Formats: sequence, structure tokens, C-alpha cells
Amino acid sequence: MDAVAQEIHSKLAHFRAQDLSNTLWAFAMLKYQPTEIWWQDFERQVYGALTDLTDRQLANLLWAFAVLERRPVVADTLPAAASASASTSSSAVGCADVLSCSGAAAGAGAAASGGVGCSAVPQVELLAASERRSGWVLDPLLAHSCARGFSGYSAGSLHLLVWSLGKLHHPPPAAWLEGFLPAAESQFFRFSPTELSNIIWALAKLGVELPGPWLDKLLLVAQWRFPSFPARLLSIVAWSTATLNHRPQQEWLMCFEEQVRAKFLDFTGHELACVAWSLRRFGYSTRNNAVFYMLQKQHRFLAADFEILSNPKLLRQVLGWKA
Repeated sequence: MDAVAQEIHSKLAHFRAQDLSNTLWAFAMLKYQPTEIWWQDFERQVYGALTDLTDRQLANLLWAFAVLERRPVVADTLPAAASASASTSSSAVGCADVLSCSGAAAGAGAAASGGVGCSAVPQVELLAASERRSGWVLDPLLAHSCARGFSGYSAGSLHLLVWSLGKLHHPPPAAWLEGFLPAAESQFFRFSPTELSNIIWALAKLGVELPGPWLDKLLLVAQWRFPSFPARLLSIVAWSTATLNHRPQQEWLMCFEEQVRAKFLDFTGHELACVAWSLRRFGYSTRNNAVFYMLQKQHRFLAADFEILSNPKLLRQVLGWKA
């Protein structure tokens, strides 16, 4: 594989946007980590091809960056002059002033994204310093992704964008999020159960503050499709919602309890622990509740070898047991 990567490296200058996207996607599928020199030259090529990327190609690139854990270096590691330039042009990354921002990589989308002005990417004086940072091209990619309010982005591409950011622990600028939320809302009914779960998981990992009505709409769509949610996705949705400090509507909670009871034996110990923790965050009492009764009687749950269960203090807090 090293020989293949070296051959690709020698031809990067001739790669089109689609070639760049397909190459990194393949590396990510193979879990192949190229050298730092390869990465630096590849990121420069991606930067040069920004305006040629379609929504799917851009989303696949971000997904591959996430899988290969190519995270951006924090800004305070930049030289002082570069940091000053970055602060003056931060709105470019967030689409605020220069942009009008209004199954993971399995298939290839066809919708094309619009071009972006030269001011939507780092300025020339910042570029040289930026290129020395790992993952520096992610911010220009984000700026380009919202160049036209995510117009033309498919549900799959929107899902990959935010999942990748969650995986990378790379919070987007507020203006990017302002454009993403309405675009995602317009696709709520097109997201699969896995995509819905991944979206709320990513937003919880990023620690963003979401509008309550937006989150309630997403949860409502998930509720209508609960019969298609396996146990694992139910635990992810519950954990993510609780992590976002949001209490769902009472009808949602009743439907969620029903699904947990119906699929109880499908949960792993870790997933059951997440469900129990989430219900306590939602204000549930451990008394006179069928779900907690089932949890307390489930030996597989009690014996599971996970951090949340190996901590007696935390376990008592989750289940409401007395020492």
C-alpha cells in the first residue's frame, strides 16, 4: 500500500476534485494512514480544487478526514502573526460576512455545490502558516460547504458533514450551524434511523446549543420511526438528548419506554447503562417504573464490564440504589 500511496503522491498535481475525494475515501475504507508529507501535499491540492467539489465529494472528504483522525491543530499553536491574521479573517471560516449562509460514504451523490468567492477561504498571508498545521484545509472545506446555504445538499451529504465534525471533535462556527440546522430540518424525513441517530450524536459530542423546537422536531420524526430503530440506536438517541440537556415531550418518553421494554433483550450492558443514565437525566424516578424494574432484574446488565458499571458510586446514582 505504501508503494501505491507513493505513486499517487507523484501524480497529485494532476488530480481532479473527484480523484482527490475518491482517493482519500479509499484510504479511509482501508484504514490506511499516509505520511505527513503526503498529507500536506494532498491538503494543498484539495484547497486548490475547492470550487470544483460537489456536495458528495466534499462530504466524503470530511468523512475520510474523520475516519483517519486528521484533526486540525488548535489555533493557539500558530505563530503569533498568523494567529492575528486568523482572528481578523475568522468570519470567512464561519460564512458570516463573506458567505450567505442560510450510511457513511457508501454511495455517490450527484448534487453539485455552488462556487465560493476568494474571500471565503484563508487569506494569502495566513495560507503559508496554515499549511503547516495538520488538517488546516478542514476550515476552508466547511466555509465552502455552506457557501449557498447548503443548497442542493442531499440528506446523506448533510449527515456525513456533521457526523465527521462530531468524530473529529471539531465544533463548526456558529454561522455554519445556523445554515446547517434549517437545511437538515428540510431533510428530516429523508434521513434513515442511523443518520438521525448519528446527527444528534454528533451535535451532542460537539456540545452545541440547539434550539428546543428544532430538536423536538427531530425527536418527533425519530419517534414516528421508532419501530425501525434497533436497541443500539435507541440508546444513542437517548444518551445524546440527555447530553444536550433537553427533556423530550411526554409522549416521546412514553413511546421510548415502550420501545425499550419491547427490545430489552437486544441491548448490551453498555447500552442499558446509557438508557438508565438518560432516563435519570430526564427526571425519572427508579420507583414504580417498568424500565428500571427490568434493569434491576437483568443480570447481564449488572455484570457488564463497562466503566459506567464498574464505578459503584455512578451505578448507585444511575439506579437510585442506596449504599
